[in-house]
Amino acid sequence: ADRGASAIKVSLNAESGRTPTDAELATIVQTAHERGLGVTAHAEGPGQVERALGAGVGELAHCPWTERLSDTVIEQLARTTRIVSTLDIWSHGEVTPELRVACDNLARFRNAGGRVVYGTDLGNGDIPPGIDAREAMLLHEAARLPVEEVLTAMTAGAIAPGSPADLIVLGRDPFDDLEAFADVRLVMRAGRMVRRA
Repeated sequence: ADRGASAIKVSLNAESGRTPTDAELATIVQTAHERGLGVTAHAEGPGQVERALGAGVGELAHCPWTERLSDTVIEQLARTTRIVSTLDIWSHGEVTPELRVACDNLARFRNAGGRVVYGTDLGNGDIPPGIDAREAMLLHEAARLPVEEVLTAMTAGAIAPGSPADLIVLGRDPFDDLEAFADVRLVMRAGRMVRRA
């Protein structure tokens, strides 16, 4: 926090190495919250989502893909935790078992009232830099979010006085076709032009 961190990310994946104990995880979350920081978790494998829930983690960095979550866990997640989608990282343009599990979990989470946030896990695999139109399409077609909810998941906030002026301009209307996100014409960051097609 003193060095400018905006969030704390915790790995809950025992196959990749040591994970915090339940007591350590609870302390991390409590201390982060005391410092005004949110906590996101990479929860992978049986029981890891439940550990994140029990500790009060506010965000899952990926929609759970290793197991179908129980309806009880889905309902608890929907009340307390948001999920960053990252569906395309499990598909790479194909329908895989991991994608099927993630989409099922995400659709049930959304139906339970949970908040879905667009994300791509850029840097892993062949995810393209910029906006991943495949991610938007998967949110709509595979996870069954209406187009309006996909756009909400991809939007940081409303355009209003005092907002940071982070904007994109597309070549066509994404309400007509989510593939429009593959046709970015202009990018503005904090009111400054970053890219123009």
